[in-house]
Amino acid sequence: MLEIIYQDDWLVAVNKPSGWLVHRSWLDRDEKVVVMQTVRDQIGQHVFTAHRLDRPTSGVLLMGLSSEAGRLLAQQFEQHQIRKRYHAIVRGWLMEEALLDYPLVRSWIESPISSPAKIKGRSQR
Repeated sequence: MLEIIYQDDWLVAVNKPSGWLVHRSWLDRDEKVVVMQTVRDQIGQHVFTAHRLDRPTSGVLLMGLSSEAGRLLAQQFEQHQIRKRYHAIVRGWLMEEALLDYPLVRSWIESPISSPAKIKGRSQR
């Protein structure tokens, strides 16, 4: 069971624990512990993701209670009207506060786990 932090007629916010997938993909289709399915079973209705958190990341996850609400929430993330803020737990001592504001991967080429799609096929014309 997941902790529901907030719920109204349009959205639900849950506390996603570390180690949980937000949704299944073809890479992990046999995964048993998935946030979307658990929330759906808890509240008795489908939910629609507006954003994701990586499997090792815990935090607040917002989901729409309709496809339209999910789409509008996702749009707000894309337009930076809603922002994600990450806090790190570190070992040792920090001499001062720091703000890291740069992408973890600068381009598709640098990413070790993804690559641009290779499109094969022909035009329907």
